Formats: sequence, structure tokens, C-alpha cells
Amino acid sequence: MHIHTVVNALQLRNSIMNKELDSRWLKYMPGWEKIPLNIQASRELYKNLFEAPLPFIVYCLFAYTVSHVTILNLVLSWLYVAFRVWHYYVRISNPKISKRRVPFQYSLIVTFILWTELFIFLVK
Repeated sequence: MHIHTVVNALQLRNSIMNKELDSRWLKYMPGWEKIPLNIQASRELYKNLFEAPLPFIVYCLFAYTVSHVTILNLVLSWLYVAFRVWHYYVRISNPKISKRRVPFQYSLIVTFILWTELFIFLVK
């Protein structure tokens, strides 16, 4: 998320320097002004970076709170991070949904497994 914040800022700066985007847009963001497609795609990706990881972050906090941190949890958590990084690189290079569906689905499956495993631990 932090890396893309810098990428997003650099893209905005370059668009303003190249006169593709009016600098006043940053202050008012009028809906009627046309913005470059790369800026729009970068802004959408930035918003999505804060949506998908939320269940995973909540899981991590909850698992730590109930003292359920195991090797399986750690491996699956790092696998989740790898899938999200894969999804990010696919998304930044090709914004088509069909291209980024696989890493997104894998990350969802890993999140589901983590939550299921935690639920089983809590039921015991």
C-alpha cells in the first residue's frame, strides 16, 4: 500500500509536469474534467488496496489476541501476502479483471482457510 502511494504520487506529478492534468484538479477533483487513464487506473488500484486486505488484517489481530499463532498460520499468512503482491503486479501491468482473477481468488481461499482454522480452534 505504501509503495503504491509513492507510485501514485509520481504518476500524478508526471501528468502535471507533462500538462496532461491541470494541477487544480488535485485540489478540487471536479468530476467533469477528463483525467488520463493511467491516473484513473492508479487511483482505483489505490482504493482497492485498502479493501481486500481488511479481513486478513482483522484475522491477524484476532489470532494474535486469542494466542493462536502457529506455523500453519504464519505460512498461510505469508502465502496470502505473496498472492496479494502477485495480484498487485498483475493489476498494475494489465488492469483486465480476467488477468488478475486468479491471484485474487487464491488470496480469498487462503483467507477463508485461515478464518476456518481459527474458528475450529475457538470452538475446541
